[in-house]
Amino acid sequence: MTYEEAPACERHDANVSMQLRTMHSDVSRPDVLVGLFECPECGHERWLPIKTTYEESEAAIPAA
Repeated sequence: MTYEEAPACERHDANVSMQLRTMHSDVSRPDVLVGLFECPECGHERWLPIKTTYEESEAAIPAA
């Protein structure tokens, strides 16, 4: 996730981007990571899903 893709904090009128603090995975849904985002100005936290695809990962490249 790039800085431009980070969610904005809902508690501000201006666009204040939240920062990713931690990521967690769920064994039952391996294609979805859940990220904990925090606002650097007020400390507000939000859990949001982070979509990933296995096909784009290095693990999907067949061994030579």
